[in-house]
Amino acid sequence: MPSTWKPTPRSVGGAPAVVAAIAATATLAVVAVAGVATAQPGVTDPRSSLDLGTRLAVNVGAGFVVNLLLGGALVALGPDYAARKLDEFRDDAGETVVWGLIVGIGVPIALAVLAITIIGLVVAIPGVFVLAVVGLVGSAVMVGIVGSFLTHGDDPDGTAVLVGALVLALATAIPVLGGLINWLVTLPGVGMVGHDLYRSWRD
Repeated sequence: MPSTWKPTPRSVGGAPAVVAAIAATATLAVVAVAGVATAQPGVTDPRSSLDLGTRLAVNVGAGFVVNLLLGGALVALGPDYAARKLDEFRDDAGETVVWGLIVGIGVPIALAVLAITIIGLVVAIPGVFVLAVVGLVGSAVMVGIVGSFLTHGDDPDGTAVLVGALVLALATAIPVLGGLINWLVTLPGVGMVGHDLYRSWRD
């Protein structure tokens, strides 16, 4: 079924600003968490001495906090953008997955090929940074989308972010399968954000 969603100048043009704002918020959060961790003397990995159940609980808690920060930043800084991504996913989820494969697999392969040469490395290094930012914002988008579907909300809001953050934290904490689940869930969000940046660059 062809997509009925059509980008408007506002929906495309505002994407870079939203992406940059969320990326800055996420970066500050990561730096703050890293600073707290490094301030603890003699502690390398506090989970190493915990049993399996406790480690799973820690993983769920950490995942919930990260998802909550990302999803909360998106809803607070770009509520219109979050709503548009939800509509886009509802209109044609298949297209978002295709773009996710392009951005999540095709682009890293292209960057690796570019990095073989010195000139290509100049392009590949900032490309890796941009790809990481797209991954963060794509994760934030999917937190809101998952929560909106579970709460039957029309637009991502605080409740949707809470629900989405918890459900994704529980799912991605599953041993062995958690990483795969996280990649699959994030894929459409990465595709939508990457597609937005591509349209902005092309226009």
